[in-house]
Amino acid sequence: MIVEKLAKFAHELKYRNLPPEVIAKAKVCVLDLLGVSVGSYGHANGKVAAKAATAIGAKGRARVWMTGEKLRAVDAVLANSVASHCILQDDWLQVSHSHIGAAVVPTVLAMAEENGRSGKDVIAATVAAYDVEDRAGTLAVPAFTRGFRVSSVYSYFGAATAAARMMGLTRPQFEAALGCAGSMCGGVLQPWIDGSMEWSFQEAFGSRAGILAANLAQQGLVGARNIFEGSHGVNKSFSGTNEGEEGALDKLGTHFHIMDTCFKRFATGGANQGSAAVALALREQHRIDHKRIKSVKVGIPLKGSHERMNYAGIPYRGPFHTIDQCLISKPFAIAAVIIAGNMTFDTVRKLQRAAELDALAGKIELAEVAGIDGWDLRMDIELDDGTTLHGDGKDIDQRHLYLDWDLATEKFRALAGRKLGAKRAEEIIALVGGLDKLAGVEPITQRLLPLAGKPRKAKKS
Repeated sequence: MIVEKLAKFAHELKYRNLPPEVIAKAKVCVLDLLGVSVGSYGHANGKVAAKAATAIGAKGRARVWMTGEKLRAVDAVLANSVASHCILQDDWLQVSHSHIGAAVVPTVLAMAEENGRSGKDVIAATVAAYDVEDRAGTLAVPAFTRGFRVSSVYSYFGAATAAARMMGLTRPQFEAALGCAGSMCGGVLQPWIDGSMEWSFQEAFGSRAGILAANLAQQGLVGARNIFEGSHGVNKSFSGTNEGEEGALDKLGTHFHIMDTCFKRFATGGANQGSAAVALALREQHRIDHKRIKSVKVGIPLKGSHERMNYAGIPYRGPFHTIDQCLISKPFAIAAVIIAGNMTFDTVRKLQRAAELDALAGKIELAEVAGIDGWDLRMDIELDDGTTLHGDGKDIDQRHLYLDWDLATEKFRALAGRKLGAKRAEEIIALVGGLDKLAGVEPITQRLLPLAGKPRKAKKS
């Protein structure tokens, strides 16, 4: 049974057995996620989540990032997970197509505070949870083509793993927690079509449910043991098939999926990162004046594994009534990068209703192309004098997709430095870099506070 083997792996994983490169990648994932969460401070979605966490929560030991309020872990993760995901610049993995960090890292850190766990415990739990969640999503592609948001579906397994590790569950309890998580999980893609806010809360729902599943298992709940391969289990129900589900166990314990984590240079969907990168390369190579662009034709891999367009909201060309529509749209991402030379969340807010953005997005044509895959794509920009500028996957600087520590710290400073202050930002970088030396995570979380003064008001969607 898949759940039994995943539980065994996650329960038995020891920090001392982790390769150095895996430990290093876990630190990158934690730092990147914290930077994104700080970068989102002041955004409307995060404000809603923080207010709700306070309204429904109870006092505890887990900090709400950027407010300092202490709540129960199950309440703090509502605010912290939404903050980590709502500008869509958080990590994702290519098997489950899930934003694993947004569910796992807030859960690990909150549960570490609640249960008095060390930095080494955090690293081991993070590695285990990334692995379990990504493997749980082996059949993600048929699930999202049926309208389910797979990042929401599989986040329940990552969060349950993180919580179970922090709580020190027994192996049978661990298995029960994963079975329970599978009975709770779900989420649909309609928010991307409507441009509404719920997508940014879906990982938070998984975080809260994962903590609940672990607590229920600890109290004696018995979870479904065939939650993946059963006739009415997760795979059959969400993906419509069980074919290929055994892939969840491929190289289990020898290849750690956290090593495959992709990171985002741009505040847009993972499936848009390649297109935005090629647009940036062409802009920099040719110093493009966007007013001279006649058309932009983009060839996207047919049924691609990385760059893709068969996902809700990605082909949308406007009008962009909400921030949420901007964040998922491939035409918006390409146009924003060509106009501004980047796509940060601030860029999105500035260009959301800009006439020049609307005009350029309307000139962008997307088409699926057979024979290419992965990060490969084709982009042809035609100028008003008949010149055509050509770009493809070779123009993508993949260092920004697979961050090392130096680039991760650079991104953290760019996202968080202004809001935390340079001194505190550097302190957090040093603490995360030495995470395995910390007796607890409080030195990190207590520094997640804004500089004195009011946060800038978020632009209404």
